Amino acid sequence: VRHTTKKINYRLFIRIAAVFVLLFGVAIFYLSEKGIHDADLTTAHKALKKDILPAQSGALLLLADGSVVPLESSVKTLDPKVVIGKTKEMPDEAANEPKGNGTEYNTLVVPKGHFYKLNLEDGTQVWVNANSQLKFPGKFDKNERRVVLEGEAYFEVSHDADRPFYVESKGNEVKVLGTHFNINAYNADVRTTLSSGRVQVSHSGEVLFLSPGEYADLVGGRLSKGRADLEHDLSWHNNQFYFKKETIVEIASTLSKWYDIQVKFKQDVALNKVYTGNFKRDVKLSEVLEMLSYVCNLKFELNGKELTIENK
Repeated sequence: VRHTTKKINYRLFIRIAAVFVLLFGVAIFYLSEKGIHDADLTTAHKALKKDILPAQSGALLLLADGSVVPLESSVKTLDPKVVIGKTKEMPDEAANEPKGNGTEYNTLVVPKGHFYKLNLEDGTQVWVNANSQLKFPGKFDKNERRVVLEGEAYFEVSHDADRPFYVESKGNEVKVLGTHFNINAYNADVRTTLSSGRVQVSHSGEVLFLSPGEYADLVGGRLSKGRADLEHDLSWHNNQFYFKKETIVEIASTLSKWYDIQVKFKQDVALNKVYTGNFKRDVKLSEVLEMLSYVCNLKFELNGKELTIENK
């Protein structure tokens, strides 16, 4: 009997030990999994802290009297008391002043990482893209309406048959009465894309008339026109990135303005290869880079506000 009892106790001990080992193994596995999960969360959190948000609404308004008004969010119409300001001549060093007749001009400055929408005093709506400037008067002249653009903006001009609306950009002039159009004047070249209505584009005596769906390019001092890809040319206004046969340099330039970043390339990156793709513009930079990595087969590393691009 004693022998039997010892045998039973021994078997019981083996079973208890086996259960303990099993439980201990499960505990180790659980802790390991929890550790991995926590590590993933920590890594994701760090990546999130390094992430960059899309452009936000905001601008600086430089008044004709020299004062500066920060604008945090888009407004329907700027307060006339603000934009008219005091009577004072514009400084001589101001660049690209309008051809107007002494009318004082304010300057809306939209930095990188921002955009701004406003209504001018005649009811014209203007969406100003990142890294752009728009000069405009607090009150338009009785004979004409004139603004000056550096960068990019989309206009919906209020109809006024007695006062044509002019947009000047690097010697290029667009004349309208009431219409919707986009002007891209970031670089030496200027592109005017007409969405609806009719505009007259002129430069150094050359004159072109655009119908809806057409563009006019000012390249090397010469004007030309053609059929526009509205989805591409108006993509920023429609809250889209639309890259159509564009190099990684051109894509990086767009991202630099929108996310306020500096971009550098490693030597092995093919700068002349072109890519096509489109996605939403109101997403974090990490989401854009993730999508680009599939299309471009490139690796992106973000350190602060510096983005390094290299081959995978």
